Amino acid sequence: MPRPLGATKVQPLAQRPGIPADILQFFRNPGGHSLIVKGSAGTGKTTFALQLTEELGGIATSFYLSTRVSDESLYNQFSWLRERMKKTALEFAGRQFSKTFDETTIHTEGATDISVEFRVRGEKAPATPGKRRLERTELEKLEGRIEMGEEGDETYAKHGEGQVADRTLTFDLGSDLPEIDMAYDAVEKNLPQKTLILIDSINALSERYGIYPGKLISTLQKDLVEAGQANVVFILEDSGETKLDYLGDGVVLFQSREHAGRRLRLMTIEKLRGVELRQHKFIYTLDGARIRAFDIRPAERPGEPKRWRAVPDRSKDEVSTGNEALDALIGGVRRATIVCLELGAGVPSEYIDNLRLALMCNFASLGRGVAHVPSRKGSFDVLREIVAPHLDSGVFDQNIRVFETSSLGGAEVPKAALHMEGSNVDTDLKWSNVEYHLPKSQHPFLSLLSFDTLESVYGSGVLEQLSGHIAAVSRRRDVFIGLTTPLTESSENLASMASQHVRMENLDGSIVLYGEKPHTELYNISFSYAGGVPKAVLTPIV
Repeated sequence: MPRPLGATKVQPLAQRPGIPADILQFFRNPGGHSLIVKGSAGTGKTTFALQLTEELGGIATSFYLSTRVSDESLYNQFSWLRERMKKTALEFAGRQFSKTFDETTIHTEGATDISVEFRVRGEKAPATPGKRRLERTELEKLEGRIEMGEEGDETYAKHGEGQVADRTLTFDLGSDLPEIDMAYDAVEKNLPQKTLILIDSINALSERYGIYPGKLISTLQKDLVEAGQANVVFILEDSGETKLDYLGDGVVLFQSREHAGRRLRLMTIEKLRGVELRQHKFIYTLDGARIRAFDIRPAERPGEPKRWRAVPDRSKDEVSTGNEALDALIGGVRRATIVCLELGAGVPSEYIDNLRLALMCNFASLGRGVAHVPSRKGSFDVLREIVAPHLDSGVFDQNIRVFETSSLGGAEVPKAALHMEGSNVDTDLKWSNVEYHLPKSQHPFLSLLSFDTLESVYGSGVLEQLSGHIAAVSRRRDVFIGLTTPLTESSENLASMASQHVRMENLDGSIVLYGEKPHTELYNISFSYAGGVPKAVLTPIV
């Protein structure tokens, strides 16, 4: 049954990206456009269609045609839907037909009527003089074939009194295709403005009328999209390639998959005529009952870095990572235990830098010591350039020590740099020596070691050689975090030894993070620079 929409104030979505910008641009381009939205049940197709009206800013000129019983959750999700359904239904019935009777309350919530049945009879009212008419060439041909018995299901009750269902609006329009007639009326009413028609779903509408879905799509494409310059969204209940795909100007596929035993949602733009796609695959979520597709491009950094504001520990045994979102996910990092942060192939260095920056800045700003072995791509100078601007003067040199595998050269060796000889890792990283070089720092200290560098210097058995270092960190109730990649041979053993194990991966250009210990669902990770420092934002993929 049709759900007409109308105008109301919509909260801006600029702070929380939703539908990809290329899809919005597709509908904003001149002329009419059709989009086929397909996917299995529960992938968010209806949410996408209704949210589209909000993000395009066209609720007043939208029309939602649904063949299913009204869903109260849609009213809760899209608060403007209930009242606009009633208002626009009354407007259509009063304007288009010469006789309306039997207005009956079906369901109320308190004093608010949320559902009315309109039983409409009689001839169509005459057109308003001077009002532009929408040509219905293809629709009239289709209705003619239905009348001749060449199309349609003879068992469909075309001229009955309509059906009443709880929380629904039922229209008996005396028409062969009443819902479609009302969609045409909506487009005609809004001319010369562009109308957005949402058909949910074309399969169910086809089954109701006994008409092949391709004929319905072709009819609406020619009359509404090409002649009426309307935008039309056809929702299909199919998830694979179909013969109907070529009929639409655009095709978007919604899928629910599994990754590492966790739900993963993927939106694929298969076709978008007239738009140069910047990204065709998006990881997305239905968190908060809204579509949110994740852009693969990182957020812009602010001009000037700001001072780090320390995040307090969660407890005396759980130290903050410097990111409240990550602390909430894994409970902070536990003292006197091993933590493994596994970084998948293709994770941008910016994401890795932001996580270690938060760890190092938070420890250092609290007056705690940090001992860090950077990755092979890093160096003392690069690390200092990233971290030092976020700390007060002198804090970096006082509380941070960075191990280098080669001599830094020059007349003076920076105070914060320590040399790794490369013969024995337990000697080079002896914890009592680290404490000696950080005399003014407080415990708990942080040992943050990149295993790609350690293995390149000390060989694949470096984890066993670190037993003395790890034991000393544990005795002092300090914090040990190992950074690994799929190419480091220590990854599996370190993950097995770890009390906490977190993975970060690149999936179709989007970066996701999830916990193995403790077990968590998938989260998209991005960074906000609103406060002049990078802060992790974790959004669950549900």
